Amino acid sequence: MQVWTKLFAKSPFKPLIKHSEVVLNTVETLERALQAWHSGNYGEMERLAIEVDRLEDVADRIKEEIRDSLSSKLMMAVAREDVLIYLHMQDKVADAAEDTAKWLLVKRPGELPAEIKELILQMGTESIKAAKLVHEAIVQMDRVIESGFADGEIEKEYGLIRKIESVEKEIDGLDTRLMQLVLENAENLSWGDGFYVLNIARTLSNISDKAKDAAERIRLMMNK
Repeated sequence: MQVWTKLFAKSPFKPLIKHSEVVLNTVETLERALQAWHSGNYGEMERLAIEVDRLEDVADRIKEEIRDSLSSKLMMAVAREDVLIYLHMQDKVADAAEDTAKWLLVKRPGELPAEIKELILQMGTESIKAAKLVHEAIVQMDRVIESGFADGEIEKEYGLIRKIESVEKEIDGLDTRLMQLVLENAENLSWGDGFYVLNIARTLSNISDKAKDAAERIRLMMNK
């Protein structure tokens, strides 16, 4: 606990960055799991998906330690409540990655149309890009604080937030296209495979949604 208190004394974002590093590791591991799934290497996919679950547990433990060590007596550049809300939102990104990993482990799909597999992989790449940008954004927020809210550092932060919002919009379009593809291939897909694909897509989309929520919280902290 004392470690987190010392970090908070330096900057309210130092502990958040430590937590974010684990979240980043979680989504990057999921990205490799999706690549293994796409190539049909299900043994490797299962190993990586299980690792995603383990990393999400680590992120949860760090979140709880940070929350328990954040005393109301600490003097910080941002409100304690804002830090806790952001921490919760950042942790939701790891939760969403774990949800996708669980769906990957549910079953080994039958023969899926190549176009559907490509689109799932694209959705994963883009959603995880949003999560990676959130890590960059919280690191940049620390630079904003250290610079005394210098205009140049603030503009860099807003640029990252806009990128996250742009990725989230693109994911919405990919999600719609995937639903169309599943319906177009209804005769070639079992009910189970269709359900499986749509739930992987839903959880992947949720990663970018949670990343956008975290970015919006950073924007609110910047504007206070």
